[in-house]
Amino acid sequence: MRFHAALWTWTAATVAVAACAGGADSRRATLGAPDGDPTEGAPVRSAPLSVNALTGRIAYSYEGEIYTMNADGSGLQQLTSDPAMDFDPAWSPDGARLAFRSHRDGNEEVYLMLADGSDQHNLSNSPSGGDYSPAWSADGQWIAFMSDRAGKADVWVMRQDGSEARQVTDLRGISEYPTWSPDGRQIAFHCTQGRVLPGGTGDFEICVTADDGTGFAQLTDAPGESKLPAWSPDGSLIAFQSNREGWPTLPDYVPLGYDAGQFGDFEIYVMSNDGSGQRNLTRHPEADDTFPAWSRVGLLVFSRYGCLMVMGPDGSVPVQISEGACTGRDSGQFPDWYQPAE
Repeated sequence: MRFHAALWTWTAATVAVAACAGGADSRRATLGAPDGDPTEGAPVRSAPLSVNALTGRIAYSYEGEIYTMNADGSGLQQLTSDPAMDFDPAWSPDGARLAFRSHRDGNEEVYLMLADGSDQHNLSNSPSGGDYSPAWSADGQWIAFMSDRAGKADVWVMRQDGSEARQVTDLRGISEYPTWSPDGRQIAFHCTQGRVLPGGTGDFEICVTADDGTGFAQLTDAPGESKLPAWSPDGSLIAFQSNREGWPTLPDYVPLGYDAGQFGDFEIYVMSNDGSGQRNLTRHPEADDTFPAWSRVGLLVFSRYGCLMVMGPDGSVPVQISEGACTGRDSGQFPDWYQPAE
């Protein structure tokens, strides 16, 4: 089963907006708490970040189109406007271009455009099936992506002009959503290796391989799904989302997005690049926390049920940076943060 996160739907949009406003800690006593102490094992959090101090530009998906805004939430700009779905943007290292996923050709393709939205064109030109989830190498010369052109979903790489496409992984099941290590030597991604959970979804875990497909390793092994790895700018950490802790106690309250077919509520986790020290940063059982991405200076942007949030790598109390992108699961998704060197 492919991870079509941008096709999720939700009807209680106004409820989602209310859930994003305010701090998680102030709501916990009202909504209830999961079994046990929800703060047990939690990191010591620093104070919230100052939104006005955030720099750079964030690209994200909203209702099937791609937008950018300043990291403080100002300067909103819509870059795509196509009847088909456009989502999952990825900044080039120099901030001049964005790769993204588009359905405008009747299948899934990796597209490329300039940072102002001009010159949108098909980069992958898949001969069959689909290509998606683009991720740039740190030197800007290569783009990793998922392709099923060889008959199943594996990680591939191609030159930044779409040439020299080659297959990296050859694993059972689904391998997708790659992210490069800063030194360009490794690619992390999520994969099933053919496993399926009792609910019918793929048993995704975070995996890593060298950029030539050698040295494969599985870094996580937890209940539920662990997905969407994101390598920190210094290469020491990998952030990801996981629902390994299950749902909070029911029927005390029903978290936003509760789905009996899902293992649990997604949270943002972080671990060392060898898989050690896995810890829950968000601990927010009231709504899913998904799509982690790093800034150049090591801050994390993520989506809290459609609201774009920023926190430090220690799980500092997240601050909300989005206004318009705050209307449920089809709103602020797949954020990517370009922060130029000062």
